[in-house]
Amino acid sequence: METTTTTASFKRHSLAPQGVVVEEQEEQEDEEEEEEEEQTADAEVAVMKHNNNDDEEEEEELSVAEREQRRLLGLKVRKDFMCMERVDGRLLNVVEGLELHMGVFSAAEQTRLVNMVYDFQTKGRQQQLQERTYSEPRKWMRGKGRITIQFGCCYNYATDKYGNPPGILHEEAVDPLPQLLRNTIKRLVRWHVLPTTCVPDSCIINIYDEGDCIPPHIDHHDFVRPFCTLSLLSECCILFGGNLKIIGPGSFDGPVSVPLPVGSVLVLKGNGADVAKHAVPALPTRRISITFRKMDPLKVPPGFVEDKELQGVCPAVLPSPRPGKENC
Repeated sequence: METTTTTASFKRHSLAPQGVVVEEQEEQEDEEEEEEEEQTADAEVAVMKHNNNDDEEEEEELSVAEREQRRLLGLKVRKDFMCMERVDGRLLNVVEGLELHMGVFSAAEQTRLVNMVYDFQTKGRQQQLQERTYSEPRKWMRGKGRITIQFGCCYNYATDKYGNPPGILHEEAVDPLPQLLRNTIKRLVRWHVLPTTCVPDSCIINIYDEGDCIPPHIDHHDFVRPFCTLSLLSECCILFGGNLKIIGPGSFDGPVSVPLPVGSVLVLKGNGADVAKHAVPALPTRRISITFRKMDPLKVPPGFVEDKELQGVCPAVLPSPRPGKENC
């Protein structure tokens, strides 16, 4: 980029004092320098706009496969969780098998999922869903009474008023997985978050308001491992440990606290799913979680039909990491 400097002629007035003439000359030189800087800045802005337009055109020219490869390069996975505890006389890493995946869903994709959740919340309140799909119990104490939306199967958290034990209920129907959640499952399998041998066929959505929590527990074995949870709206911490302590309503203590960034996916398998309990302490703000699980074939309700769209999802070919850029 070339810049042109203009040299100006100054005419000294015979009656003006020398100091005044010098000041006038300095002021004019300052004005010329400011004009040069403005011209240079305008030229730099024009170059930046041109480069940005080139990037946008390049993005538009990329094929679907190329865009996917670019996204895959940005994924981060953490698998180095460690917590040694003695279990039945043996020293075990009780969080072995935990994985935290980041970058799987863009901000726009997360927004679509949140909007979908709120749409189903509205439908649930208007009784437009099957009875057991939507649940909004009365909050009878701190941390109790979060909203849940179930798809694929009806899961009973605890023995209900009809005497049904915890687990998958065979006589209760819920709505099938909506298309956006089926697309989400395909992304999880295609991008190697979940294996092709464990494609989810059900999910449960939790809408947490301020103060809501989940007490220490291990997920029911009516669902096979691994399973995963997608975090939306706000970050929170999830506790893990062989013996989590209940301090008070919504207050728990444990040896491992895992921050769950917005948009992250936590995968639970191995000791992290079956030896360590996990809990979510009372939240300071609203959060949405979507947990995807596959039913044990022996626990599938009669009449359940597998979704053909979710069968045969092929994992994407992972690109080679860029030099100096590795998964954390």
